[in-house]
Amino acid sequence: MGHSPSIGEEKLEKNIRNLVGVWCFMMLTLGAWAQPPIDGFSKGKGNLDLVGGLTFESFSKYFAHDGPVSINRATTAFSIFAAAGITDRLDAQINIPVIYTKPDQSGLQDLSIFLKYAWIKRSSDNHHFTLGTALGFSTPMMDYPTQSLFAIGQQATSFDGRIYGQYRWPSGWFVMAQTGYTYRLDPVPSSTPAALKIGLAKAKYYWDVWYDFQHAYGGNDYRDGNNASFRTFGVSYHKVGGTFYKPFSSGKSGVALGAFFVISGRNIGQSIGVSGAYIYKIKYRKN
Repeated sequence: MGHSPSIGEEKLEKNIRNLVGVWCFMMLTLGAWAQPPIDGFSKGKGNLDLVGGLTFESFSKYFAHDGPVSINRATTAFSIFAAAGITDRLDAQINIPVIYTKPDQSGLQDLSIFLKYAWIKRSSDNHHFTLGTALGFSTPMMDYPTQSLFAIGQQATSFDGRIYGQYRWPSGWFVMAQTGYTYRLDPVPSSTPAALKIGLAKAKYYWDVWYDFQHAYGGNDYRDGNNASFRTFGVSYHKVGGTFYKPFSSGKSGVALGAFFVISGRNIGQSIGVSGAYIYKIKYRKN
């Protein structure tokens, strides 16, 4: 049996609707999200989040064909992100990243756009279950170099389809899982992603921890003897990370901090990264 929400529950629900975008400030590097690109919360009709974020990432080991090799790389990324609730079930989001590795390897990377729709939304006694799908598109915004381990991406145009599910308890604890398929135009290999996220969403703060996985199909490897184009490399990985968000007293803005680590992978650095972001919320349309 359901019940009418209390004032405290309404405040919590409003804050949770504003949480979309908190985790997505972590930037794109080498064509892969630093954490899962979608979440299990709906933005809510007429709500808009604008996010400006900064990420620092570095590694000293790179997972090549013959095992980890010593390569040093540091990356700074700035991203502008926006997420809007078109309806109570349909969200749209866009991300524009600028990546800096070396002066001649830096610039605008890949524009990404996602549409997310919650097909099932069930609530009972403040328990909430959501099941939905997301469609994404990504394409380079400039003709950046790719033949270098300091390259900012693979010049990949991709189409992403995902299914996600989330369950949230009255206490604010939640668990979310997602998977799907990412089709990339030749010569960049396609892949299957999967992710799991556990967290706590409260009216005054939010935090989560997550695991992100990607498996690339085929492709070449660094130092496999083929001397192949970097665009043909298959990028796979296991990542873990977390996010913390604190809204200001007005509720119209807040700050988020995050960190992540690449445990292992293929054609990717064993990166450690930290991020920070400022989130500003706008009500662009009345319900």
